[in-house]
Amino acid sequence: MSTSGPSAKSALRATIRARRTARVDASRADDEGAPGVYAAHVAELVRSMRPAAVVGYAALPGEPSLDAALRMLLRTQTPVLLPATRKGEPLQLGQVTGPLDDLPRGTWDIREPADPLPAPEALGQVPDADAAGDGETILVLVPGLSYDTRGIRLGNGGGFYDRTFGPQGQFADGPLERLRARLRFVGVCWDEERTDGLPRAAWDLTVRAVLTETGTHLVSSDT
Repeated sequence: MSTSGPSAKSALRATIRARRTARVDASRADDEGAPGVYAAHVAELVRSMRPAAVVGYAALPGEPSLDAALRMLLRTQTPVLLPATRKGEPLQLGQVTGPLDDLPRGTWDIREPADPLPAPEALGQVPDADAAGDGETILVLVPGLSYDTRGIRLGNGGGFYDRTFGPQGQFADGPLERLRARLRFVGVCWDEERTDGLPRAAWDLTVRAVLTETGTHLVSSDT
């Protein structure tokens, strides 16, 4: 599937959202093992990258759930941060210190950290690499409605991730250059939502890999 222009993107969003609603309503049996599969794939990423922290997300109905993966990270004492949204503003982030189910509900009834900070401040508190060189990277798992083979993302339309991490976003400021260099962006969607081509605006965040229920898929670098 390929699309271009605002109206086509809106139509694609509507199509994917309808499919995700049907996925929830039908409670498809082939999705039952997906949370465990995503946890295994995230664990593999963490083993290979050895990040100092992981920025995840609390899934909406129909989105790939990372709950099992986040609980696994918390058990292994890997710092986990979740986003909080404020309309028209960049993301805020907060570290998870208790059970996911106890998190307060924020915008759109999404579970959010209780005391979020501006993203640069929250990520700036993540320790640098240790003497062995481990812990330099911060893994950011980015939810999307669709990703293409170049790592271009179709989001929900709020612009939160673009406003925060995109090439014209908050982390594009010179003083944050070193902090942004620590970030590794991996998109998350269902495998059926990967596509050959999506339009890209100058402010759009792109990723270098896409995580689905079938594994981690590297993208081409010609973005």
